[in-house]
Amino acid sequence: MKVCIACIFLFFALQAASQVTPRTGSDSLGAELRPDSIIEKLVAMAYENSRLRAVENTTLSAEYEWRRSKTAILNNITIAGNVNEVSLKQSSASTDPLKQSTQYPRYNVGVVLPLGIFINNGKTTKANYHRYEAMVDQVNIEKQNIRREIQVGYDNYTLNKQLLILQDEVLSDAELLRKSQEERFRNEEISLEAYLASNKAFNNERVKRLNLQHEVTVTAAQLEQLIGMRIEDALRQMRAEGVRR
Repeated sequence: MKVCIACIFLFFALQAASQVTPRTGSDSLGAELRPDSIIEKLVAMAYENSRLRAVENTTLSAEYEWRRSKTAILNNITIAGNVNEVSLKQSSASTDPLKQSTQYPRYNVGVVLPLGIFINNGKTTKANYHRYEAMVDQVNIEKQNIRREIQVGYDNYTLNKQLLILQDEVLSDAELLRKSQEERFRNEEISLEAYLASNKAFNNERVKRLNLQHEVTVTAAQLEQLIGMRIEDALRQMRAEGVRR
């Protein structure tokens, strides 16, 4: 009897599997979307999210700091001067050398230039430049990570949705079999063990269905965190923009 039940389940599972369509994005109206176009659109949405924008802003700040350090040497140079007003006034009032002031110097100019800036400023500029380059690389790495997460996440999302459709059909078949076995058990056509086996098989399929539904919810939430909107709304928006197979 158990072998017979297993054969019936196998038949229903194969029949349901033959009805599963290939994994493609589709909206509530059934319009199919190209998977490669969907991924590119989702990646573009993710690039506009705050996760990447925060790294880009940090990179921009590092660039400004690097450019500022290139001219920071001017902040360390001090130029000072003074003028002997008495000497200048007497010189301008009289051309007689005997009456001119003998106070010297009439004016002086001084420049304070720390010697260390010729060495340290260059090192600081190079350090800021390499910090800026590292942030540029970090932006590129973050873009690669986002693209990979979108590709893997969307594939998992569509896979789990197709598995959920298949599981719904298997669950429906298991429920029909359970009801049939229940009726036969009432008519004393099968044993209690056979009835309990069909009931257990039905509950197992329900558990599988719940797990798949959980996986769909989790993968959808991961995608939505990346793109900043509901995945179904994003697919509907793509359909409206004319992304078609």
